[in-house]
Amino acid sequence: MSLSRLISRSFDAALETAFPSQCAGCGEAVVGSRFSGVCGACVPRLQLIEDPKCLTCGFPFFGDTESHTHCMHCEHLQPAFGQGWSIALFRGPVRELIYALKYKGGLWALRDIRELGRRAPGLTGFAAGATLVPVPLHPRKLRERGYNQSELLARELLEILPDCRLEALLERCVDTVSQTQFDRKQRIRNLKNAFSLRQKRAIDPAQRYIIVDDVFTTGSTVNACAAALRRAGARAIDVLTIGHG
Repeated sequence: MSLSRLISRSFDAALETAFPSQCAGCGEAVVGSRFSGVCGACVPRLQLIEDPKCLTCGFPFFGDTESHTHCMHCEHLQPAFGQGWSIALFRGPVRELIYALKYKGGLWALRDIRELGRRAPGLTGFAAGATLVPVPLHPRKLRERGYNQSELLARELLEILPDCRLEALLERCVDTVSQTQFDRKQRIRNLKNAFSLRQKRAIDPAQRYIIVDDVFTTGSTVNACAAALRRAGARAIDVLTIGHG
């Protein structure tokens, strides 16, 4: 490959990282929108979660329910954290935004996810004054991907949560197999003792910690992180994810 061709491809890749070429929802050009990768026609498909919702995992209740403390997503979870809070349903454009960030190097999606957070009703009140703790990647995975999407998301949320701070307190000490191929019970077993407090880091028992991750599916990952924080002495632990479902 010629040098000019190589430079051209590298430049195209950099542009794709910085700016999406099409709408994540429909594939058309992005017009009439404050989002970088969601067109005006698809913005209504961004399903922000509102009350009433599950107090454990944050999934919305559609219609009447007998209990607000748990739902079908978390009824067998036995959470080591207090409350779970999610910004939007993991569907449509939200799913594509997170996939672009997580698997395609689409760092441009961070701006759109920040805009989602800005629009999320009650987010600033939920996170007020907390320390955000991103779910860590194993060093091998971090080398492969080049970044930890959960840490990038936490840093992006700090732009709209100025009274919060970020601390990368946890490390992933077991290189687990991808969770996507497992059911709920297998996910829990796969993550047992996978996380621990990083060396030379300390927990303040008086501080409230919020674990930040991209998606709440079964809750096994964030729950394993919460258990690690609790073993280290944390008392107030909650969870915040971008997508749910």
